[in-house]
Amino acid sequence: MDLSARPTADRSSSKQHHDTHALPPNFIQREHWRYQTMRKSDLESNINVFDLRNRDSFTEEQRLKWRSAGSIPVSQIEAACIAYKGGDPLSSKVESDARIFEHGDFPGLQVIPGLLPPETQVLFTSYLMHRDLADPGHKINLEADYHIPYPPQTASSGTQRFDRTFFTRERAAPEDNLQPKLPDKQKPLNHEQFLYSKLRWLTLGEQYDWPTRSYAKHATLFPQDLSKLVTGLFPHIRPESGVVLVYSAKDFMPVHRDVSEQCQRALASFSVGCDGIFIIARGEDDGEGEAAPRTLAIRVRSGDCVHLDGEARWAWHAMARTIPSTCPAYLSEWPVGTPGATPEEAKAFKKWKGYMGTKRINVSCRQVWDQSDHVRNRPLSG
Repeated sequence: MDLSARPTADRSSSKQHHDTHALPPNFIQREHWRYQTMRKSDLESNINVFDLRNRDSFTEEQRLKWRSAGSIPVSQIEAACIAYKGGDPLSSKVESDARIFEHGDFPGLQVIPGLLPPETQVLFTSYLMHRDLADPGHKINLEADYHIPYPPQTASSGTQRFDRTFFTRERAAPEDNLQPKLPDKQKPLNHEQFLYSKLRWLTLGEQYDWPTRSYAKHATLFPQDLSKLVTGLFPHIRPESGVVLVYSAKDFMPVHRDVSEQCQRALASFSVGCDGIFIIARGEDDGEGEAAPRTLAIRVRSGDCVHLDGEARWAWHAMARTIPSTCPAYLSEWPVGTPGATPEEAKAFKKWKGYMGTKRINVSCRQVWDQSDHVRNRPLSG
């Protein structure tokens, strides 16, 4: 199914009224806190947390709410994943079409469980955390406070996928420390502190500026391989920016809306690593009837994709929590198992074995500008 062919609400008149600095309604803030602080045992048994891979546990009413919205064919998934891999065939076949589910109370919210096959998830993680993280053109959360000692490009750059990475360094070598820009206020960070506990996000392509909540600063080339994957799966999205969020066991994303983009296109959000609890809202605190406040909680697993369009594209949402010890086995020992690693790299990666077993990575790919905006010669994806 081509999601771009799906009818959506007219959003052109509502987009201009979105305030990027608006505060979220109290009701979703309360729900965010409730799920964030809920005991894991209570979370596992909560029938209002929807796991689209376990639909047998749904009540009859819940099954009716989560209606089928079509599927993405095996051939389309395989073609997109092969293009992402550089044209090399996949080591195992994609087993089935990826079903799309949409909730009746949240028009435009589609969940595609298990969209990315395991092999693609490993490659996805490797591109992001080796190559893209080590590219100084990509903004990361620590650069405002620290001097980042980026790995230099080697003479063989371009002949190997991952010959530029932070993960070949020692975990606590003083010469690799991140030095604070204000030494009297902050202490240096070694690489274990940097990668395990302090790294929160990086941005690809159009660089999102968090303080101003805009894309006004600068742009890098959106990774061409990631662009092929996104457009192969969702032909209606031309990705220009990717916000990469890196979660540890206790991390969360506050309630927010993605309303800084200057176009009306859908957003595709991919998850790898540990499970997370995604919540989304509609309505206001003082609404009644159809406008009454409503929230929805979804358990997203490694390989799942959340596709937001229509009304849901501009909805308040959050990642309430990460669920530790839920990373699938094929990814939990990463960077061990990085595809294409040289013997020297593979040996160095063993020092970081199990990194992804503690992490959840989410990448939201979105178009930022209308076609006419590119007269400003913004760099485009391939």
